Amino acid sequence: MLASDILDEAATLLLDTAHRTWSADELLGYLNEAMRATAGAKADFYTVQNESFALAAGLLQTLPADGIVLMNVMRNSDATGGRIISQVDSSLLDESARFWPASTQEIQVEHFTADPRNPRRFKVFPPAALGATVEVLYSAVPPQIMYAAEEMSVSDAYQAPLLEFVLGRAYAKNSKRQDLAKASGFMASWGQRLGLKASAQAAVAPKVAVSPGVA
Repeated sequence: MLASDILDEAATLLLDTAHRTWSADELLGYLNEAMRATAGAKADFYTVQNESFALAAGLLQTLPADGIVLMNVMRNSDATGGRIISQVDSSLLDESARFWPASTQEIQVEHFTADPRNPRRFKVFPPAALGATVEVLYSAVPPQIMYAAEEMSVSDAYQAPLLEFVLGRAYAKNSKRQDLAKASGFMASWGQRLGLKASAQAAVAPKVAVSPGVA
């Protein structure tokens, strides 16, 4: 999917293919805004899998500047042995090893724990030594689209909600063509489509047992 697939359709629906009311650059700006907003609303909209994410020495780790939410820390990178890393609840780790934050720093990580209230940060056990690298998966802010002919970095399945966001922002513009009712309607439809997509994904997602061996 090219950015122009959305931008051209938006201009057509706005009855402004000559870009007299909304310039091509203005619509492109709305599309970039749509990408950022959708990434914030849907964690799987744009993801990054870094196979050699360098850990900071110590306990607390932070995603790169483009990171939004940590999704998983899979394993130590090949350069540091490739050992699988498991996620554990912080309270369980606290119970099993009261002084785990003060453990000796090591190059290989065994566990990670994350708090959804602080989605860009996570902790590792044992604390990482300088040079430790792991494979991580996280949702991120998509790269900015610079021109209409550029191929988009997200699934074609998001074409409709991205278009609706662009139309919503366009109709909210303070001009002779302003239509706040349409703006509100398109933005509501954008949110509804994202919610429906989340429900569809949940319906087909692999089911994880509450206890080992329990379906």
